[in-house]
Order: sequence, then C-alpha cells, then structure tokens
Amino acid sequence: MRKDCHKPTYTSWKNMKNRCNYPCSGNYSRYGAVGVTYASDWDSYDKFLEDMGERPDGMTLDRIDSSKGYSKNNCRWATPAQQQANRKNCMHLTYNGITQTAAEWSRSIGLTKAAVWQRIVKYGWTVEQALTLPKGARP
Repeated sequence: MRKDCHKPTYTSWKNMKNRCNYPCSGNYSRYGAVGVTYASDWDSYDKFLEDMGERPDGMTLDRIDSSKGYSKNNCRWATPAQQQANRKNCMHLTYNGITQTAAEWSRSIGLTKAAVWQRIVKYGWTVEQALTLPKGARP
C-alpha cells in the first residue's frame, strides 16, 4: 500500500478515477456513464500529483469546463462555493457589467436564490428588475 494513500490529494485522485471508471461508484452516472474521462497520464498518481500539486485544505478537484474531462489544463483545486458556481445548472446573471451566480447576487441584495430565480424564470422579469426591486415589489 502506498504511504500517501490516506492523504487528501490521493483520495481526490482515487475518487476521480472511480467516478469515471466504475459503474458501482455512486457518482458514475454523472461522470463515466456520460463520457467524462481523465487524461491517460493521470492513471499514474505521481503524474496527477506533479500536475496538480497537493490539495489545499478545504478544496476539492474541479473541472473548469464541465463539458470536458479531467486534465492538467482543465482542473483546479476549488472551494465548495467555486464548485457550486461551476455547475451546469447554475444561473449566471450579468448586471452593470458584473457577472455572478444567482446565489451570489441573492446574498448581496438580501433575497433568497429561489426568489431571484422565480423573478426571472417564473415571472419573466429582467435581470435589472429581479436584482433591484425590493421584496414584495412588482415591475
């Protein structure tokens, strides 16, 4: 057994391989089953470690472009908030030249993420209306 098999970096590498390769893995349906792969040289933990470095505390392996596989040029160590903002189903909104997720906007304007989403998707408000009108207001 490798001396580093209990390190967080090794765990991230092993989990990446499992979700891409093994149907019995809990996340395989969202990764390997839909064609997500990893760079062939990342079969080697040593190469993965060389490319990514040690995993910083509180971070996990993230694909920058979730439509592509795991590779040196498409991966980073990310915080849970960065990972959440990088999901395919995450709503990004641009207002006054600033682009943030609906969750980030909601925190800064004092509404829930669900309220921002409803204003735009359900009620058809513009981004400006959704982000600037106070709670209870109607356009």
